[in-house]
Amino acid sequence: MQTRYPIRAVAKITGLSLDTLRAWERRYQAVVPERSDRGRQYGPAQIERLLLLGQLVQKGHAIGGIASLTDQDLKNLLSRQPSQPAPEPEPLADILAPVLSAIESFDSARAGDALSRLAAVLSPRDLVYQVAVPLMLEVGIRCHNGTLAIAQEHMLSQMLRNLLGSMIRLFRPSNPAMKMVLATPAGESHEFGILASAMLASVAGIEPVYLGPDLPALEIANVAQRVSAQVILLGVTVIEENTAEEVRRVASAMPEAGELWVGGASSADLDLTHLGRKTVWIKDLPALEDKCRRRSS
Repeated sequence: MQTRYPIRAVAKITGLSLDTLRAWERRYQAVVPERSDRGRQYGPAQIERLLLLGQLVQKGHAIGGIASLTDQDLKNLLSRQPSQPAPEPEPLADILAPVLSAIESFDSARAGDALSRLAAVLSPRDLVYQVAVPLMLEVGIRCHNGTLAIAQEHMLSQMLRNLLGSMIRLFRPSNPAMKMVLATPAGESHEFGILASAMLASVAGIEPVYLGPDLPALEIANVAQRVSAQVILLGVTVIEENTAEEVRRVASAMPEAGELWVGGASSADLDLTHLGRKTVWIKDLPALEDKCRRRSS
């Protein structure tokens, strides 16, 4: 039996007020919840629709103009964002303080609730730039100066991995322009960059095939062959003794017509000029977005 949620729980999940939920139902029939002796009851599909509507309203769309659209039309509208630089994040003290406070006290439940509230009101793109990226940077700095423990960094990484993973599934394009395999080469354990990239690629209309970190070159290339991926994106944050060779092996074994994209903090230190494939250096996440939009247009 499908889980049903009362209106107060839906308000907490979506970040929409009770009055807004009632108005959207009464005036625009944006969703039509079931009625029972316990009041309005919403299913997962209706909650997903409310999240989409909420994000579009945040971006300036009038609810009256979008309430009658199908779920797929809402997703398509949300994905059609013009190429633009990364938005300036709000001050950490304003938007991320609840998450950081919870991480400091090892309160994963409270941190998870805070992240869920942010995910409910922000677009996937803004979630990456205004929440995930600054959080990882801030926590990394605090770990480096000793004010946070490595365990707290791992806690946040796991929570962001789960959150972005669920968002990628939610916003996966129904008619993708192409497929992109995302991984890090053997010896590279930092996956946050390719995870954020998978979210941005999905919003841009590309289907991400996310493999995760620390994979042998042949495994990455074989997956690209099997799913007919047009692009492999490798994340490189640290140059190890075998990193250059692993990247070369991916280039040698990948589909002949495919492109190899390489990004990450240390990617500029790699020589990508003699790999025998069309290879693109991705400077940062906005550059990745631009490339994705050009390929999917």
